[in-house]
Amino acid sequence: MLSGVRPTVLEIDLECIAHNVREFKRLAPEAQLMAVVKANAYGHGAIQVSRVALANGATWLGVATVEEGLELRQAGLDVPILIFGGILPGQVGSCIEYGLDCAVAGKDFFSQIKPVLMGLPAGARLFVHLKIDTGMHRLGVVPEDLEDLLEELKKVPKVSVRGIWTHFAQSASLDKSFSFHQLAIFQQCVEVVENNLGQIPLKHTANSGAIINLPQSHYNLIRPGLGIYGYYDELHLAEYVHLKPAVTWKTKITSVREIPPGETISYGRTYEAPSPMKIATLPVGYADGYTRLLSNQGQVLVRGKKANIVGRVCMDQTMVDVSHHEGIKEGEEAVLLGAQEGNNLTIYEMSKWAQTIPYEVLVSIAGRVPRIYK
Repeated sequence: MLSGVRPTVLEIDLECIAHNVREFKRLAPEAQLMAVVKANAYGHGAIQVSRVALANGATWLGVATVEEGLELRQAGLDVPILIFGGILPGQVGSCIEYGLDCAVAGKDFFSQIKPVLMGLPAGARLFVHLKIDTGMHRLGVVPEDLEDLLEELKKVPKVSVRGIWTHFAQSASLDKSFSFHQLAIFQQCVEVVENNLGQIPLKHTANSGAIINLPQSHYNLIRPGLGIYGYYDELHLAEYVHLKPAVTWKTKITSVREIPPGETISYGRTYEAPSPMKIATLPVGYADGYTRLLSNQGQVLVRGKKANIVGRVCMDQTMVDVSHHEGIKEGEEAVLLGAQEGNNLTIYEMSKWAQTIPYEVLVSIAGRVPRIYK
């Protein structure tokens, strides 16, 4: 399976992604579904994931940047796409030309883009989604500035409001009090906007955690991200929906050697062999997104058994202890993330070792790691 390509690969099961999309549709059957495929679909491949999501119930795609939206358009994906991040005036033309909806990220948005819009042909139209800052304090319009924003909107030609939305700070938490607080603010802002502009077609607040944990947040469009790829923001959510992790990160052993007690391994000599050891070298390192924080504490699977990382993770190589694996040879498979022979290394374990979160583990897997789809 790995012949002809680099032995370190990210294997992606598209049927798992299809399953996960269907699960979120089941949780919110009356709402449209926007598949969040920003950051190259969290490292899984935006074009491939988008096609699978659309074939299994998604009707929208969500990305972070104009460039990500253009990549999908150039791949022939002719469905509504929302740019989550703020855009600059110079990007307005691309959004209109390629039919990309954009977020209104701050109170000065309309005054900033007005000169650009004034210079465009009469038939040009920019579709926007008003983002309400209900407590994240990252992007969006705070409620106190909403009336002023709507006044500015009335002065700007060629703009249509297609949606109004917000983003939760801790939607997966067992403590839902702040999420309820955000929802209340959002609903108040919806009423203000619709009193000024009439019915807004789309209202959306629910990311993966909220779809599962806050059914009252579904409105008429949901935005699953991490969950599409098979992972939970918090593990207690697994009680309500069965998601299937889509990736297995694997490689092959390139070297096996025996070292005597007292010898040290890798840069900095941070690991000293306490007894005779058998060490396997794997062709993966921090240039691949396999972080140095795994040094001397992470694990891999070899023949379904856990093998400890020893010494520092290098740029292109990592060493593991296979002393208890009888007869290990070069060319045998090692799994960095995922299942092998009935055992499993989860993204939650890797995140803990790396002092981070599943999101960062996934998006950090470098482009030089080939993606293999099945």
